[in-house]
Amino acid sequence: MNLRQFLTIFISAFLVLGELYAGNFRLDNSHTSIGFKVKHLSISNVSGNFKDFAGKFSFEEKTGKLSGLEVTIDSGSINTNEPDRDKHLRSKDFFDAEKFPKISFKVAAASISKSGISKVDGELTIKGVTKTVQLEVTYSGSAKDPWGNIHHAFEASTKINRKDFGLTWNKTLESGGLLVGEEILIRIEGEAIPE
Repeated sequence: MNLRQFLTIFISAFLVLGELYAGNFRLDNSHTSIGFKVKHLSISNVSGNFKDFAGKFSFEEKTGKLSGLEVTIDSGSINTNEPDRDKHLRSKDFFDAEKFPKISFKVAAASISKSGISKVDGELTIKGVTKTVQLEVTYSGSAKDPWGNIHHAFEASTKINRKDFGLTWNKTLESGGLLVGEEILIRIEGEAIPE
């Protein structure tokens, strides 16, 4: 093997590693869900999701470095499989989707572990109110699809108090409990693909 052949192989390997380990990615909406769960009548849970969202970030799999994460969610796309309830959730009592059409989450930089749960702090904005929240992120690894695209898989979750974001509507039950719970479990599962 001469020097030219060696350099060609070396550069090709470097480019492949670059493709596998680093780059700019976006959420693959067809393989991603952004859902939530909240107590109903203090005895059961109601689950829902948001149908319309977009997200992008830079990620280096080799180092676990995540940067520039930005996710935007259409608040009016909320779905709990009950049209009347969804209409109420879009109203001023809750998300006021006409005035505040977007929910956003941003992370400047973070480190993601290849095994176990990583704690990622970011800025969550709902109804014009921004708070720091911490996501628990599990990175499931990467794989190449039959068309040569790299997919990164992940799960993330956090809990928030909806009252912190101005979502205060409620009714008190005869038992003293609340119609709608105040703590919201947010869960995201999905994949990201190259931009």
